[in-house]
Amino acid sequence: MSLLKEFKDFALQGNVLDLAIAVVIGAAFNKIVTSLVENVIMPLIGLIFGEVDFAEKWSLMGIKYGLFIQSIIDFIIVAFALFIFIKIANTVMKKGEVEEEVDEQTVLLTEIRDTLREK
Repeated sequence: MSLLKEFKDFALQGNVLDLAIAVVIGAAFNKIVTSLVENVIMPLIGLIFGEVDFAEKWSLMGIKYGLFIQSIIDFIIVAFALFIFIKIANTVMKKGEVEEEVDEQTVLLTEIRDTLREK
């Protein structure tokens, strides 16, 4: 019975739930990016090179390097989005740390001031 309780405590921790939510959102975001690349970007590239289905038709001896290029574009978009997200998250977290540090310093200085007044 203790093992079940430990598992329940583990599964309901904030970190595990946050991770599960992040995985679901990441999967949904991946679908959006894949659709963007397949249905918008690759047809535009196909128009530039004169082929409607760039990804499928660009192949050499059965090797579909057009699909590989599509996957690379997919990866670059996801990586860039993650980079921007992490950059914003780090900025927000640093602001919180600075505010917390200032609050801590203010409390300490107030305590020192009050102690000196008493003497």
